Amino acid sequence: MVDQAGHQRPQLVVSVDQVAMLRETRKARLPDPVHFALEAEQAGANGIKAHLRLDRRHIQDYDVHLLARLVKSRFFLQLSPNQDISHIVNELRPQNLVLAAERRDEIATENGLDVSLLAGQLLPLIRGIDQKTTRVFLLVDPVFDHIRAAAKLEVHGLMINLRDYALASVSGFSEKLFREVRDAVKLSSKYGLETHLVNAIRFDMVPALSRLDGVAGIQVGHDLVSRALMTGTRHTVTSFLSQFPPHIPEPLN
Repeated sequence: MVDQAGHQRPQLVVSVDQVAMLRETRKARLPDPVHFALEAEQAGANGIKAHLRLDRRHIQDYDVHLLARLVKSRFFLQLSPNQDISHIVNELRPQNLVLAAERRDEIATENGLDVSLLAGQLLPLIRGIDQKTTRVFLLVDPVFDHIRAAAKLEVHGLMINLRDYALASVSGFSEKLFREVRDAVKLSSKYGLETHLVNAIRFDMVPALSRLDGVAGIQVGHDLVSRALMTGTRHTVTSFLSQFPPHIPEPLN
């Protein structure tokens, strides 16, 4: 959303991975991440994200097929570069593809891709995707070298990993880490990359993050799903949206 002065209001992207995780603890049909996604959309969410992990610990292939078909807003499919990317993308034609680092021993995504190190592996994958159909994003840490390397790969955008900032802010606001996030967004935007903030983002973090100029989207999963268990999906999504600025984000100094 853009106001009359041309400033962009960040989008709220809801991750449904945690809904699927709860379902998979019992190998049941409920709760249904697809139903949750559609409820979130109806409440005003601007996008839905699902991570199809190599071990299929939460989101399953059939979830992704349904989400790709039914989501009316923006659908973001997150995959590891070690999967058969071309087969999955050619079959589903997702609007947005997020390539992200993945380890079997992690509870959730912990680190961004080391794009400087993996550029040789990533380049042929990216070139094999028709970006007129599927926009490619890379999930990276707020590290300048990784952002510069990603820009050289001519991807559409970046997902900046805020896990370290989120964990540190539990015990109090960290000005140093916030500056790192702000500067990473500024650099990403300088390269013309659509920039989203992702991972471990909580309700209390949204006001400050959504006011950073250059942030196109904020992705929330665990905290939003946890609150939805108590207050309902629509009420929770509406509450998160109320934390976004109505008009102009703060400029980057």
